[in-house]
Amino acid sequence: MSWSSIIGQERIKTQLKQTLQNHRIAHAYLFYGPEGIGKDALAIEFAKAMNCETGNTEACGTCKNCRRMDTFQYPNTKLVFALPTGKSEKTGDDPITVLTEAQVADVREQIQWKAKDLYHRIEVQKANFIKINSVRDIKREASMSRTEEGNKIFIILNADMMNAEASNSFLKTLEEPLPGIILLLTTSVKDQLLPTIISRCQLLQCDSLQDTEIESALISREGVDHSIARLAAQLSHGSYENARRLSSLNMLDERKDVVEFLRLVLGKNRATLIDAIDELASSSDRPGIERWLKLLQSWLRDALLLQQNAQAPLLDDEKKSMDNFVAKFSHANLIASIQTVEKAIAHLDKNVYLHLILTTLAIDLRKYITEAPSV
Repeated sequence: MSWSSIIGQERIKTQLKQTLQNHRIAHAYLFYGPEGIGKDALAIEFAKAMNCETGNTEACGTCKNCRRMDTFQYPNTKLVFALPTGKSEKTGDDPITVLTEAQVADVREQIQWKAKDLYHRIEVQKANFIKINSVRDIKREASMSRTEEGNKIFIILNADMMNAEASNSFLKTLEEPLPGIILLLTTSVKDQLLPTIISRCQLLQCDSLQDTEIESALISREGVDHSIARLAAQLSHGSYENARRLSSLNMLDERKDVVEFLRLVLGKNRATLIDAIDELASSSDRPGIERWLKLLQSWLRDALLLQQNAQAPLLDDEKKSMDNFVAKFSHANLIASIQTVEKAIAHLDKNVYLHLILTTLAIDLRKYITEAPSV
């Protein structure tokens, strides 16, 4: 691992490196921002750099501390996350040993996945919140004398999952910081944390990722085809986690459905178009409709590139149909077509009737694509 292993987030990486260089490390940091953008990765890499034996602003990856951090076997750094409640678990019990063997195995497997992939979200079965015993375990370990040199770091993943009891207990730990103890919190819903917890942390707002950053990472890290990577990035809302999930879906079939919808829009069979709109509106939820609309918008953008004699990164089985479309509708106003899809997406957020959104979209698309431009 190194800072380069984190996708994007150059502003935050620069800030953290400056913090390390100036040796001005606060006792608590809160990394917040949308889901799947690398907040955990930033916190873990920051922890690794803090305890790297080289003392540089970037972890070397080869010293004993770095190697142990690669598998989360370093005693000075601990991950804290939501766990199941053990049978007959009492206040003060060890949060792990009270679990069944199967649950402990699940926890270990999740940690192993996280070590291999910092963008993996730890999700233990039947774990709905961060327990009070996990927070008390932080306080207990923080007060113990250290067997290793360096900072003792606790990384609280998805800190918003602390229940009320755990939050209040954690607040006391923040209010009475111990020297050499660093607390790193991550969350996608900052407002669900106690305001008093937020106020005692140094805030690091992490940015949504750029489409190009996500596309490049999908290709280089996951081996995703260029065209699918581009589509997944465009639909991901700036989240690498979303993009990875989308890239595993059959988006190419959905994009073919988009082409079929355009054929119906531009054809003469109104009854078939109405049936298609009815089926689309009834078979998909709003997130599904939004993804479908963005695929339509992406297809139109590629068509616009071809119309302007620019290069569009298309799969072989798409190129023929798009070439035919651009040749047949050479005067189509594709910019206005893309904008009308954007308007339809905006209406989704306003809870406009789905049939009305799709019907209006079909009418506008036919007008912009088939009508001759005014002179």
